[in-house]
Amino acid sequence: MGSGTVPTSTQEVAFISGPIDTGENATYFHTHYVHRINAAITRGDQFVIGPIPHGVDADALAYLLAYPISPDRITIFVTPSENQIWGRKFAQLKVNVVEVEGQTPGERDAAMTQASTYDILRWRKKEEAKEFYGRLWRDGHVTNTERNWRRRRGIGMDEVVREEDIVL
Repeated sequence: MGSGTVPTSTQEVAFISGPIDTGENATYFHTHYVHRINAAITRGDQFVIGPIPHGVDADALAYLLAYPISPDRITIFVTPSENQIWGRKFAQLKVNVVEVEGQTPGERDAAMTQASTYDILRWRKKEEAKEFYGRLWRDGHVTNTERNWRRRRGIGMDEVVREEDIVL
């Protein structure tokens, strides 16, 4: 790990993860995330979030800061290149920033899983994704959010998981 503060192991730490497109007015975020984030805030949990400037990452950061909770309860994980692009912005927000050693979003997300105790996440199920993405939808595509869910549970990317067995 690089600079920044990683939450201590005695605290509950939520890794917030989700799609980069949350629809008009962040409807997806408000429908599927806000009630779980509110419960985590009430418990006093800490939060880890990725640095993506749109979608669930951005929606969660804006929501938490507007709630308001103390920025020291929020840690943004970045790769070195993401830190160069967005690090100053996060420092100005007074949130914690942790630069991971890896260069890829997968390495960053793996570090976030390790630094957290549970996930607040959701990805679109097959029919929902088909409707949302239309002709851009690809059967069998595993989103980064699903990868995060699988990583937490020790389920390999090549293992088949039936949609009806997924509890988010």
